[in-house]
Amino acid sequence: MNQQQSRGFTLLEITVVLLIIGLMLAGLFAPLETQFEARDRRQTQALLDDIQTALQGYALTHGRLPCPDTDGDGLPNPPWDPSDPIASGSCVQGVGVLPWSELGVLGTDAWGNHYTYAVSQPEFTRPETDALCNGGDAEGAHFDLCTRGKLNVRSRGDAPTTTDLESKAALLTYATALPAVVISHGRNGSGALSGEGLVRAAPTGADEAENADGDAVFMQRIYSRGSADCADDANESSPLCEFDDLVIWISPSVLAARMVQAGRLP
Repeated sequence: MNQQQSRGFTLLEITVVLLIIGLMLAGLFAPLETQFEARDRRQTQALLDDIQTALQGYALTHGRLPCPDTDGDGLPNPPWDPSDPIASGSCVQGVGVLPWSELGVLGTDAWGNHYTYAVSQPEFTRPETDALCNGGDAEGAHFDLCTRGKLNVRSRGDAPTTTDLESKAALLTYATALPAVVISHGRNGSGALSGEGLVRAAPTGADEAENADGDAVFMQRIYSRGSADCADDANESSPLCEFDDLVIWISPSVLAARMVQAGRLP
């Protein structure tokens, strides 16, 4: 009678089985990770839409936009003092954290980071004072129908001067003379201030760096994972670097129209 001999798995067989299981799990987790990120981006975009509405409502109520928060309490700096509109309308910084408490909105995005908020000041942080369309008076700039912002948003896409429809890397001007811009620094959080007050690592790509350098120029372009050989330039021989920021801004024409409709501006 034949006898079957039992034996255990060899180390090689166990290694192969574990490798197969690992590949199967990776195949499952990768789509889940993508779904979670897409969910967080949708949630943050909805929050940014609420912030945009809140900023417009604030301007309708107060005749001006708030200054950025610079000390982490969710309130503008300096605090508004109607008895001294010149000093209190001069922001400590033109770029800082969104004054979420003042606006009555959530202070962090889906990844737990504060929003960066930039405002053209004092052009849009001091209310109308002379009922003239002149953008200012002897006491300085203020918000009226002739006021123009200082902030600009750029993007990347097909250069209008070329016929190459596949070109997606040319640097383009997206919007100019903006009153205010708000940025979520995305899942990677590069350049953001966390909800706990920690400064996140600086962006590695030039386009994301535009949203964290504190100047008047910002970048909004399509989502990109990036790669080791990336470059944020117009040369399409290499892919663009990682970019997961979400950016919204206040349109000067829309804001002015709503202010006129509400009787806040002549």
